[in-house]
Amino acid sequence: MRKKCIFLIVPAMYSGGQERVVSRWTTILKDIYEIKVVLFDETVMDYPLDCDYYCLDLPSKKKATLFIKVTAVLKRVSKVRKLFRKDKPYASVSFGHGANWVNGIACPGTCKSIVSIRGYDSLNRLKTLKGLADRFLISRAGKIICVSKVMADELAGLMPSRKDKIQVLYNAYDLNEIEDLAKQQTEMDPWFAENDVIITVGTLDPIKGYWHLIKAFSLLKLSFSNLKLLHIGPDYSGYGETLKKLVGESGHDGDIQFLGYQENPYRYIAKSKVFVLSSITEGFPNAMVEAMACRVPVVAADCKTGPREILSNDYRIKTAEDIELTDYGILVPAMNKDENYDPRVIEECDKKLASGIALLLDDKKMAEDYAQKSTQRAAVFSYSSCREEIIKIIES
Repeated sequence: MRKKCIFLIVPAMYSGGQERVVSRWTTILKDIYEIKVVLFDETVMDYPLDCDYYCLDLPSKKKATLFIKVTAVLKRVSKVRKLFRKDKPYASVSFGHGANWVNGIACPGTCKSIVSIRGYDSLNRLKTLKGLADRFLISRAGKIICVSKVMADELAGLMPSRKDKIQVLYNAYDLNEIEDLAKQQTEMDPWFAENDVIITVGTLDPIKGYWHLIKAFSLLKLSFSNLKLLHIGPDYSGYGETLKKLVGESGHDGDIQFLGYQENPYRYIAKSKVFVLSSITEGFPNAMVEAMACRVPVVAADCKTGPREILSNDYRIKTAEDIELTDYGILVPAMNKDENYDPRVIEECDKKLASGIALLLDDKKMAEDYAQKSTQRAAVFSYSSCREEIIKIIES
């Protein structure tokens, strides 16, 4: 008997959070469903797909005119409808703004349509005049996935008539694989042995707030002479040059390293003393949970959304106004979204971030306690837990 066919629509397979989720779903669900991934562009394939995929050969263009963008959407819809007729999927799940548009137009009346809101910026877009069309298309879907409870609550307030359609689905992690990969050696093992390393992982983008982390690092170096900062993640836009300039002007060329994209970041994370998340906003920060699975204590900015929900048992507590020792890690006040690359300008949020990190560097017992609690918390986001929830959403 043929398995039910499920389409997963995503613009591309860059090394971002939603792309990693799609990659994991193809593995998690392949024994139950016939999975087909639909891509707009296959130029970059940073994550593997454990299934067949289609490429529409209609890549996204950030600087395109409105006419070109609308034309591209219509072309994608036309091609996806042809794929629907060919494979007759049971359900179609989309990831990200552009994919949600295509799914929202092409899918209703053809199969079960499921859209997903992956980041808080995407949710904010729905609150604006620009987001009216997005809200209309999302409202047509059979189910709307949010990656955190905070996002689900806010979306329900924004679209009360669609409250019953909104589901929370956390991202899934192969904890056994992460544990195995974390044991591998790196070319930098002597460097890790000689220094106290704090690490951060993510795409080089202003939304990650890395200028705040670099300034916090400058403050920490005054007390921790052998401290180093390591960044892992791709730079698609060239923004890394701006950060490297700040590093140079701060006098830390030898202390801060950018390794770029790494197929196995866990072997670096596991050898670090602290994982730091300095984001302005998030959806559900994959790298943070992965660091916890590597048994590394976490310091995170209390941004919307994800960090508090992961680190605290009560996600409804108001945003941190000071350093907060939570159930599974340390939260510090949210980072200022206004970009400032003058190394002489140190903001209060930079000081709080530095102080939160210093707590774990100074107090080895606290760091060990949070390391143990990190692995306990990461277990909540295992493949097995997520797999059951995905099936419920698809089949309900």
